Amino acid sequence: MGIITAIISCILCGILYVRMIRREVPEPITKKQAIIPPVLGFFAPFLSTLLAMLFGVLTLKVLGGPLSEKVSSPFLRSLLSSFLVAGFPEEFVKCLLILLAVKLVKPKNVYEYALIGAGVGFGFTALEEVLYSGNMLTALFRLPAFALHMIMSLIMALFLGLARHFKSRGLPAGKYTFLGLFLPVLWHTVFDASTANSVWLKAEDDAMNVTGIVIALVVVVISVVLQFVLLWRFKKNTEKYCAMAL
Repeated sequence: MGIITAIISCILCGILYVRMIRREVPEPITKKQAIIPPVLGFFAPFLSTLLAMLFGVLTLKVLGGPLSEKVSSPFLRSLLSSFLVAGFPEEFVKCLLILLAVKLVKPKNVYEYALIGAGVGFGFTALEEVLYSGNMLTALFRLPAFALHMIMSLIMALFLGLARHFKSRGLPAGKYTFLGLFLPVLWHTVFDASTANSVWLKAEDDAMNVTGIVIALVVVVISVVLQFVLLWRFKKNTEKYCAMAL
């Protein structure tokens, strides 16, 4: 099931990525510039898994047990676990890969900077869907949000690109850097806490399971709608971002 979900997600993300590239004015980036970010993004799940494992080892050494077990609230435990396992390590690794791709690709405007983020997220999606869409239920939750990693990385790179644009002109840029780093981590953490790492979905109590399903559905629907709204806004501002030189 994971391979099927991965193929469908990659086809859809690939179509979005190609359309983004073709929209750039006055001319799109080269094939080499387009290929490098997804290739780097493909390795992100491996690197983020290693980072999450490192967090786990450090937590055991310092506290003598998992940090999530030190929290009594199920809601906070889900959030904390999601932050340490996915929200922070995955977005941190993608951020590093975006910055590496920037060095290699050398974007000339904010639009190209954002494209790098979309490409890294595209590459990340290819492998993660294979690893985590192991059954029909998981696939049904994940597939509608097929572009989630792609959009989170795009948003991160877009704000980092805006920060670089304004900083190079001597204008305040701190808020863009903060939003670029904070929003994807927050969104990712909440999504995972409501789906894959939900204590309600994993509970043996039927009432908690129902609550978990409702919460998961609400978060997935919001994420699905939000990903298309952000894609539409990015498309609408294409010429504006293309004109913002770095």
